[in-house]
Amino acid sequence: MAALNPLLTKVFRGPLDLNGPIIGRIFYVFEYVRSYVEERLEAFDARFGTDTSAPTFERNQQTDVHFYVPTTASIIYSILSILPLKSEKFTFVDMGSGKGRALLVASEFPFQKIVGVELSENLHRIAEDNVKLYKPESQQCASFDLKCMDALEYAYGDEPVVLYLFDPFGREILQEVVANLEKSLKAKPREAYVVYVYPQYDDVLESSSVLRKVAEGGPKWQPWSQYVIYAATTAAAERPSHDDVRSASAVPTSKAA
Repeated sequence: MAALNPLLTKVFRGPLDLNGPIIGRIFYVFEYVRSYVEERLEAFDARFGTDTSAPTFERNQQTDVHFYVPTTASIIYSILSILPLKSEKFTFVDMGSGKGRALLVASEFPFQKIVGVELSENLHRIAEDNVKLYKPESQQCASFDLKCMDALEYAYGDEPVVLYLFDPFGREILQEVVANLEKSLKAKPREAYVVYVYPQYDDVLESSSVLRKVAEGGPKWQPWSQYVIYAATTAAAERPSHDDVRSASAVPTSKAA
């Protein structure tokens, strides 16, 4: 899956940035319509009483920190279903967790702990409320740790980790986020997976010395639902296959449905 052309990345910065003051607001309208249609189809919030579907463009939105839009719920289920998770061993970390949809879906899988890292106080509070509301019968992990903080200040624990990214940052911040993870994995080698949805800057992960691409998927006609999965070298031997990725498209929208 090709990354964005670096030249185009330079052109679409400042006022023309997809998260900037001009193009960003037009892009926001598109995302609002997309999210509305997907909520009508999947009814994630309607079923659970949560508030995750509406995009949010902050008043002081920074161009390097992308505005909140939710990952399609069925895509999250599909991705997590193909990861070789060992029961209550992995920590799930969502960088730029927004209103917490990925955190909620992750709670239906056997994680040891679920961590959300969000800079916006407004989105952080909404996520806290959503966690309190989300109680499906299929929930396997109720250990949530929501942090309102800069993603670059997050310190990883020593346990195996699944890092989830739904296009939360621009290239420069993503490079630092990946570098922090690499530093942690070199200091304490362990199993780790990085899930990157809408991978605009896939080349940042491709250049990693400790991560290797093991899968990619998502509908070709929906770039916002395309994803790549990377594994730390210690976990690559258990990588999900491309056949698994293709078959995952049949995973239902919700285990609780």
